[in-house]
Amino acid sequence: MVLSKRYSEFMNSLKNENKMHEAGFQTVEELMMASEPKFNGVMRCVFKIKDYEIEVYFYLLDHAGSTIMEISDFLNKDRSSIQRSLQTLMDKGMINRKFRVLGVGGFAYIYIATPIDETKKIMERELQVWYNMMSKLVMKFEKQ
Repeated sequence: MVLSKRYSEFMNSLKNENKMHEAGFQTVEELMMASEPKFNGVMRCVFKIKDYEIEVYFYLLDHAGSTIMEISDFLNKDRSSIQRSLQTLMDKGMINRKFRVLGVGGFAYIYIATPIDETKKIMERELQVWYNMMSKLVMKFEKQ
């Protein structure tokens, strides 16, 4: 099984971030205080997703058109976990699902990651919505 460079880099980054999690790097406040937050940590906070969902996203960046079974086999996760991850990622706009007709009849869904540049734009929009909401709340505050 050959790992792509991007996927390998992601897995190394995830291992380092997991060490940070063990040290207590788990909240938005801690992320904001980090001198050099990692992209995966920001992604986790902005999208409110789990590490294995980020793993699925990065896998699909390098393996566009994969089926649930292919993803499940490669990541060594059960099919139902992968299905939940894919649904979460679709809900966040991070991946798309397409219908593929099989030659012997029947069909399969294939999954394609939203390009990283578009995912960054989605993250930026989400952060802007959050910032605007917080700004409005701050403007409403008055001395008690």
